[in-house]
Parts: sequence; C-alpha cells; structure tokens
Amino acid sequence: MNSPIHFCTGYLAARALGYREHRFEAVYVAAAAYAPDVDSLLSRFSPLFSHGIWTHTLAGVALMSLIMASCTAAILAAFRITPRPKYGVLVGLALLGGVTHLFLDAFTYYESEADALHHLYFWPFWKFPWHINTVFPGVSYGVRIGVEVLYSLSVALYILGYQWFYRGQNPLRMFHPRNGFRESK
Repeated sequence: MNSPIHFCTGYLAARALGYREHRFEAVYVAAAAYAPDVDSLLSRFSPLFSHGIWTHTLAGVALMSLIMASCTAAILAAFRITPRPKYGVLVGLALLGGVTHLFLDAFTYYESEADALHHLYFWPFWKFPWHINTVFPGVSYGVRIGVEVLYSLSVALYILGYQWFYRGQNPLRMFHPRNGFRESK
C-alpha cells in the first residue's frame, strides 16, 4: 500500500480506540503505522536495510515499537510535557500502528524470486512471504491494484464523510470560489 494510506489507517485505528483527532496518541499511531518503511531511507546508508525485510516482520515491528516508545518517552520527559502516556501504552500504540502496516502490506504482489525475502512476517520461525498472490494463489496483479484503489477510496471517503456528517464541514466547499473575485459594494 502507499504511504499516505499507511498513515491514515494508523490514524483511523487510534480513532477507533477512542482517541480524539487532535490528541497526541492518534498522530503517534499514525507515525508508527508509517515507521516500518523507514528501511527505505536506511537502505541508502547500508545494504543490510533493503525495503520489506527486517522492519516488515513481527519481530522487527516489536523492536521498532520499543525504540519508538523509548524515544518518545524520553522526549516527553525532557520537555516536561504532561500528561504523559505510560510507557506500556506507548509500546502498545506503536505495536498497533506497526501491525496495521503489516496487514496492509499483505496486499502487495509477489513478482519474482527477489520478493521471497520480503514480508516474512513470522521470521525466523516461518519463512513464508505474505503477499496477496502467495496467500491466495492465482490472484492477478490487477486484483491487487483493485484492492489498493478500493481501500484507498474507502479511507478517503470515510474521512471526508466524517468531516461532513459529524463535524458539519462540507468537503465540496473547497470547489466554491467563495466570491473571491466579486467586487465589494
């Protein structure tokens, strides 16, 4: 899945837990949902961090959650920000974000033998690459694209619908010229 959808899915997962939209926790889970893709950045500095390998396992997500929670707790304490979420809550929220990332990445497509090392979620216990066409053999690339487009549209429409129906903010108003070019009387 694409990066904005990882972020938005993490955000919506936090909202489903009851965290309000302007709360730190909602943004924290959204950042954690995007965090496994940090390996793309790290791959520029070291060949050990190829995309989809270490950070795209349950063990990698657990380690990243501990690191993210530790760094966040240290920053919150250093700046004396209160109220501070408990460390266990930070770890749990980071795990939630990481797991949503792995769930969405299960809809990627196994294209070649090089993909056999990507998305080994249960490594080192089980070396099975989790892709839509390895879990459901015979699924075409077109189905994979259809799933991503349908899910992305669903997330976007949910967010826009929430803004419109529950907050009273019509998303179509952005297309209204707002009388910006009309002369004032």
